[in-house]
Amino acid sequence: MHRKVSITTYFDFNTPVIVLKSLFLKYDSDRNNYLNRDELKTLFIEDLGFSTEQCEVYTFLLDKDGNNKISFDEFVSWLKSGEHFKNISNKSRYQRLKKAVEMFKKFDVDNNQSLDRDEFKRLFISLNGDPPKLDAALAELDRDGNNKISFEEFLRWLNWVPLDHF
Repeated sequence: MHRKVSITTYFDFNTPVIVLKSLFLKYDSDRNNYLNRDELKTLFIEDLGFSTEQCEVYTFLLDKDGNNKISFDEFVSWLKSGEHFKNISNKSRYQRLKKAVEMFKKFDVDNNQSLDRDEFKRLFISLNGDPPKLDAALAELDRDGNNKISFEEFLRWLNWVPLDHF
């Protein structure tokens, strides 16, 4: 059984950046200044007591740009967001997030945590999207203009959970 953890146990707004960097570097085993999925999963399990399923949800949530790795800035942004584990402590929200992750993964064929144009096209058509409107839909969802849909962009589009703290 995983223990309940309060984010304030690990962080408050007065926590020095050096402490956060130390926690981040503790798990950045390849020293590339990013946490990959496995490194982030280890941090979540060992320091925060997350389950494997919870790790997966948060890995998707923290990867803002869909590049399959978490930067220190993304990590700190999450800690400063005030989210306080609401996305897993609220059972209804957590169930919606799990469903969103499952749907996203179904269409993320290359498993890189983002949807390229072809992957998004399959999703769009499966939801009875009008093919001539594909480019407009893609442009609307791709908020950062990197020609791929991150999980966050996908989740904002679904509008299943509030993302005010992310």
